[in-house]
Amino acid sequence: MSERPVHIICGGIQDAPGRENDLKVTELARFAVSEYNNKTNGMLEFERVVKVRQQLVAGMVYYITVEVKEGDAKKMYEASVWEKTWMNFKELSSFQPVSIDDTETTDDDV
Repeated sequence: MSERPVHIICGGIQDAPGRENDLKVTELARFAVSEYNNKTNGMLEFERVVKVRQQLVAGMVYYITVEVKEGDAKKMYEASVWEKTWMNFKELSSFQPVSIDDTETTDDDV
């Protein structure tokens, strides 16, 4: 059983299909929701990862579309998380609402 090779282009943002259930990505998504809640006194609850894109930079930037609950309402956000594993560093760069049909990246800060 062989896996399909992964080709990552430095600086380019690429879809990462199949990573929606990846434990590391789920951990980063939960981190993003927690950081957002801490910065905004929010009450969002993590539900699931919907889509993942990644960008190789000095480390990796993950663009994670995440479904959350706010009270009884389900909402979608795109989180941008920058990670440098060798430095034990991760940072939430942005966390913006997106419509269910819109998964384009926004560059606005948290």
